[in-house]
Amino acid sequence: MAITIRREAVAGIIRRVLAGRDHRDVVVDLIDAVFLSDALDFFEQVVYAKIRKTHITTDWYRNHFLDSNTDKQELAMNGGLNMKTITNKRKSARKEIVIEETLSHYEKFRELIDSLNDERFNIDLSLTLGDVTVRLDLNESLIVINALAVRRAAIRGGAWSSAGKRVEAPLMETLCRLFKVELRYFTRALADDDSLREIDYYLISPEDSPAKCEVKLMGRGNPEGADAIHARDTDVFVASTLSETNRRQLDDAGVLWTELQVPNGFLRFQKTLDELGIPHTPRDEFSEAEIESAIRRTLAL
Repeated sequence: MAITIRREAVAGIIRRVLAGRDHRDVVVDLIDAVFLSDALDFFEQVVYAKIRKTHITTDWYRNHFLDSNTDKQELAMNGGLNMKTITNKRKSARKEIVIEETLSHYEKFRELIDSLNDERFNIDLSLTLGDVTVRLDLNESLIVINALAVRRAAIRGGAWSSAGKRVEAPLMETLCRLFKVELRYFTRALADDDSLREIDYYLISPEDSPAKCEVKLMGRGNPEGADAIHARDTDVFVASTLSETNRRQLDDAGVLWTELQVPNGFLRFQKTLDELGIPHTPRDEFSEAEIESAIRRTLAL
């Protein structure tokens, strides 16, 4: 699920990683905010259905939320499925396949909850908008709760993916600005149509030799880093955290690396610039004001 990462959030992530702090709080806060907004919108649809005098039943849920005209990602989430699950199973995300898988899963889930025979408790979920109240019984509530759980999972995955892609280039540019690297020595990668790509970044030596850069805001011990440097022929690797195995793999592959989530870790980026022969201004420390200025200039805040 695509999530919009605003510049203020990007600045917050960069600010934290350059300070050697974990950036996850920024993304988690974003996930919470998006989910709450999405959940309220979802509940509002139920209330409006009651205003239109539509009887709320599990069949109503299917007719209203699993309509074939609904966007396929919304359709899958409403039916309790993740798009990635459908794609992995059917090797396709065509609309007709999403409809088929979603309706099949929904019917199986509905049959499962209809077969429940537990009299220990009941759920009476009430939603009120103005002076209108909608009440859902146990079965209806479980269908809604399941859909919300899938929606949060989709939002979570989308937020982490979007954050990584959105932060990569600004983080590299901020590092270059801190060490006074001239604009001609760094650039985002250009696609075949000359449009800027989100993933790749280049540091360019005075001999016009481009060094391909990768940024990964990954957890310690995550093998994705090692996979990325081999799959993408990476020359420069910048990560929030690296395990000892990661560092050894990078050194063995001749990749210049910087680990940010350690005290003053970003200062090691100077070694990368030195190795590439890129002119820069060496520094032993930076004030918070200098770091903030570089971030704000990069993001035009």
